[in-house]
Amino acid sequence: MFRLLLIFLFPIIQLSPNWESNFDIAKQRSLKENKIILIHFVHKNRDAKNIKLEKALFESSDFIEYANKEVVLLKVDLGIERTGDSEKQFHHNSILLERFNNKVLAPYTIITDAEGNILKRWSHEQPIAPADFVRSIKESIEAHKQ
Repeated sequence: MFRLLLIFLFPIIQLSPNWESNFDIAKQRSLKENKIILIHFVHKNRDAKNIKLEKALFESSDFIEYANKEVVLLKVDLGIERTGDSEKQFHHNSILLERFNNKVLAPYTIITDAEGNILKRWSHEQPIAPADFVRSIKESIEAHKQ
């Protein structure tokens, strides 16, 4: 029974994207794996708009399949409080906000190269299909290479 469960769960586990929470780690992976960095700014309160976006876009098979091969994912939670164990993460997120999202938008997504040069931004004001989102990422990468 356990083996049967593993057979059915393994493809689902494989599809789960790995989100980093530290830009330095994402940058190291980006350089090592020759990938761009996708930075997604969210808010801890996880409002309905963000929950819907994450399910429709970032949990879609189109996005996950592409991201697992081509992108280093970094999630920045804007709702982290400045207390106790989270003080370091709060400070780290504040630096990323200042550098990439000074209007404090959430949900908000950007792609950058390993050096932090922004290639494309999405404020998610309008819904976007996962295939169109992936295509937009690919086009931005190609335009940056030229």
